[in-house]
Amino acid sequence: MLKTLIFCLKLAIVFGGIVLFGRAIQYLIFNGGFSGEFYDYLFMRK
Repeated sequence: MLKTLIFCLKLAIVFGGIVLFGRAIQYLIFNGGFSGEFYDYLFMRK
């Protein structure tokens, strides 16, 4: 029971972190926080 609870808690923390990271990236993109060069570096287009 306790092991399952701890596992679920860890899963929730990881998922929450991914969601927050995604929101941060989205915020920066929509507010023009990144330059074109950064996109090239990020998506390895060069």
